[in-house]
Amino acid sequence: MKNWKRLVALGMTAMMLASLVGCSTTTKTDPAATDGDKGSAKTEASGDGGSLEGTHVFMFKSTGNAFGDLMYEGFDEYLKAKGEKTAYKSPAETTVAAQVQMLDELITQKVASITISTNGDAGYDEVFKKAKEAGIPIVSIDSEANPEYRVCHVNQAEVLDIGSYLVQAGVLITLGVDYPGDGKMEETLKSELAKYSGDEIKLGVLSASIDTPVQNSWIAAMEDELSKDFYAGKVSPELDKKYGNDDLTESTTQAQAFIAENSVDCIISPTTVGIAAAGQALKSANSDIRLTGLGLPSEMQSFMPASADDDAFKSVCPYMMLWDVIHLGAVAGAAVDATLNADFDGSVGSSFKMDAFRDYGAETYEAYQSGEGTAVLAGTPFIFDKNNMSEWVDLL
Repeated sequence: MKNWKRLVALGMTAMMLASLVGCSTTTKTDPAATDGDKGSAKTEASGDGGSLEGTHVFMFKSTGNAFGDLMYEGFDEYLKAKGEKTAYKSPAETTVAAQVQMLDELITQKVASITISTNGDAGYDEVFKKAKEAGIPIVSIDSEANPEYRVCHVNQAEVLDIGSYLVQAGVLITLGVDYPGDGKMEETLKSELAKYSGDEIKLGVLSASIDTPVQNSWIAAMEDELSKDFYAGKVSPELDKKYGNDDLTESTTQAQAFIAENSVDCIISPTTVGIAAAGQALKSANSDIRLTGLGLPSEMQSFMPASADDDAFKSVCPYMMLWDVIHLGAVAGAAVDATLNADFDGSVGSSFKMDAFRDYGAETYEAYQSGEGTAVLAGTPFIFDKNNMSEWVDLL
């Protein structure tokens, strides 16, 4: 289980992973439907149920998303160990308006804190201001909230790292190269591209919505990666972008459009819903287009090699990335707890100590400048391939 500590998806969700996000995510039962101890994703708080006053609320982009479910699992477990109440409150629709309406209701109910993965960059200021005036701290996770109103953002991995890893994996997969191991992707890619003399490689992106902050930041980082000199003349600097709105049906339709157009060599999906939908579409069509991105092993096992003896390129998705989404949620819970019960204020250099969690020892997290606000970094990229898939399918 040592690898668990390194599981930070290469935004290939993912993780994210959000936007992070997979085949069974649209049908997955809310945690509370089968385990009353975890609380409902729709209406109930863990603990005494009923009133949400004094409850720490976790809000993902929409209901029925395994990526959000797993983050809430860590959030709930960590705060419950502190004697706190939590609730999982997400709208049915992946829109800013749906989240804003729910946020307004939560503020009225005097919740203790709000941890949120936003559905867009704009449209939240009025309700976030209302929360701030009510003394309700906001922590963002996965997708950033306005720095003016949040304590900090809990970052699953550095944006530039995620963008670079996604592109490097997509190109290596197109070239038929197995995952070369930690820290060796760029080195291997440079060597392989130097020998490559075929047609210009074209990458596609199947993302969430067109205005989702986290996916858009990863796509921008992918474009930055493609501008590096060693890609010139070998890989197109232009990404073919399509958006499935983190909906299984829409994502499947967009994946089928990639197949019909047959103009890309590899699809990169930085969302677990998208990557699982694309995996099924590509497999059903017996397409030559390959796939990588952010995904959950349990949802991608039908589209990936199962063991080290397998030929990875007989699978739709030879390898992909994500992060430890359960631990990510727990880090957010620790940040919330420290904001209310310690002296963490999210300013640059301020820090909090997180208690031991599952296989992780106690650790101190320090806020650093991230854009116009601050963030704490929960982990680093982790790649799932034929050598480790069997270890993860029952865990994540």
